[in-house]
Amino acid sequence: MGLMNSSLQIGRNALLSYQSALQVIGSNISSVGSPDYTRLTPDLSPLQGSLLNEGLQPGAGVTLSAIHRNIDEALEDRVRLAIGDSQSASTEQAALAQIESFFDDISGAGVATSLNTFFTGFDELQNAPEDIAVRDLTILNGARLAGALQTLRGQLIGIGNDFDGQIADLVIQADEIATQVAELNERISISEAGSPGQATGLRDQRDALLRGLSEIFDVTVREQPNGAINVYVGNEALVQGNFSRGLVAVQQMDGEFARTTVRFADTNSEIISKGGRIVGLIKSRDVHAFGQVESVDTLALALLTEVNRLHADGQGLNPFDSITGSVSLLSTDVALDGTAAGLAVPPSNGSFFITVADDTTGTPVSYEIDIDLDGIDDDTTLESLVADFNETVTGVTASVTSDNRLALTAADGFSFTLGHDGLEARPDTSGVLAALGINTFFTGTGAADIAVNEKLIADPLLLAASSVFLAGDAATAIAIAELANTAAGSLNGTSIPSFYGSIASKVAVAGSDANGAADATAAILSSLQAQKESVSGVNLDEEAISLLKFERAFQGAARYISVVNDLLAQLIALIR
Repeated sequence: MGLMNSSLQIGRNALLSYQSALQVIGSNISSVGSPDYTRLTPDLSPLQGSLLNEGLQPGAGVTLSAIHRNIDEALEDRVRLAIGDSQSASTEQAALAQIESFFDDISGAGVATSLNTFFTGFDELQNAPEDIAVRDLTILNGARLAGALQTLRGQLIGIGNDFDGQIADLVIQADEIATQVAELNERISISEAGSPGQATGLRDQRDALLRGLSEIFDVTVREQPNGAINVYVGNEALVQGNFSRGLVAVQQMDGEFARTTVRFADTNSEIISKGGRIVGLIKSRDVHAFGQVESVDTLALALLTEVNRLHADGQGLNPFDSITGSVSLLSTDVALDGTAAGLAVPPSNGSFFITVADDTTGTPVSYEIDIDLDGIDDDTTLESLVADFNETVTGVTASVTSDNRLALTAADGFSFTLGHDGLEARPDTSGVLAALGINTFFTGTGAADIAVNEKLIADPLLLAASSVFLAGDAATAIAIAELANTAAGSLNGTSIPSFYGSIASKVAVAGSDANGAADATAAILSSLQAQKESVSGVNLDEEAISLLKFERAFQGAARYISVVNDLLAQLIALIR
């Protein structure tokens, strides 16, 4: 009977083992459509049998000793890093595609077209300096250019803020994933404690979460003996066993820009990552969005400076009876070129001319006003400028307004012009008129607030086209038109249109580089995922072969038990 019992046990072991193996194959086949599933392989091991009467010791069949997850952990690490690199590159690529559209002047209302139209307008003004319609159009072109610069700057800040907001959303998502990984760590450790096999389904869920986390950060993983894993971002652990340190998004103002940083919740230390969507968003925000705002501001300030410098020395069709500067100083008793004065473009040592005319006689009298900004003894302040002006000039009074602006007011029966001595042009060598906003074309300090001087909009006759206040003179209009091809000192020897072209070109080059990086990282990721699929993916043809093999083995075991059972029945019949 021992022989029969051993034979039946062999058959029983085979039936149970092949039944379990068929279940594993069935799991593979049913999960073929899941991208997060890892192919399982049943491991069958031989069993030690009992001694035969002849002293020989055959086996006792097989048993399912383990279920093996077909996974290459080193390859998984490489895939996760490649996911981070690909997500970073594709995020930057998408961001630059949006930013490039701001510089595409398809509608003809962008900065490039507006710059060209603006300078062309002054070129046309020189041909008809007394034509009111041409003057109106020139002022309108300036307003459109100012609007285009403001719009471009606003778009860059808007999209930069959008990128910053996406960072905060991703931090919330990453924190939730880290918490879920910590919870799965605990469940896996409990499930696998004292068990010969792995909690395959839970591990698949955890691997899927890790791939999702690697889209946000570049992460590295270290498995522990109890089946739990530690997850690292940069050089610091985010998840240790069943504990997640947590993530928070901290937004701080950097000047006028909001910048969100990612920090550990427990220590508030900043996370330094090298890959993932957050890295792509940070670079897009800081370099391509907010970084270009500085370039646009530089362009606008150069435009303000160069145009106003020339316009302040020019004359319109009518003289002034009064004029008030558009720039308010922070303080009136400090040197005009000091930071405490608060001028965007500080003046320098030099002088300017004012020509006062008696309206009754028409006789002009010119005065030169010195600006002492040599850093020696008492430099010129707004208050001292007013005092010197009033001591020197007859017929015009200088004063300081309640909001710290310079005001020039002609006495009754007098008028005045600037930038000439009655015979020839006498430029303001100090730049103080433009710095204080006296007789300027533009107002503002940069792209955020650039606008055409309201006085010109109200009275186009004040638009300065001449340089010596003579009928038909258009020297100032010519000089402003030539700025389109003249190197600007504040732009390192580049003309204003060329500088804008360089900004647009840099964005285009960055976009091209981002496209190349996105394609390269995507190709690397695709290659690694193909390798991973060859190891961990389900192949239905292979599973069909395994299914057939284990099915036949199960049938053979069942037939074997049937034969043993018949023999046992015959033996029992003989005994009876």
